[in-house]
Amino acid sequence: MSEAPLERTETGARPAGEGWFVLNVRDAQWFESELGFYTQFEGETARFPELGIGLGILRPGEPSAMYHGEDAQEDFLVLSGACS
Repeated sequence: MSEAPLERTETGARPAGEGWFVLNVRDAQWFESELGFYTQFEGETARFPELGIGLGILRPGEPSAMYHGEDAQEDFLVLSGACS
């Protein structure tokens, strides 16, 4: 498999095709909504068929309202702070 090109946007970089890629989370395309800040590591055409990786930043006291169930496995990793 070849390397996917990275497309630069106003809000960061994202893969612009199929293939592997290396992308520092600091350089990734970030979005802000009423649910906080988030990035998905996928482009509009480059999708991981059986794996989804996303990062979300919750401010103190904000709920994680983007929860949805998965068919096989689902994991959460808290890098700082605590879940309650």
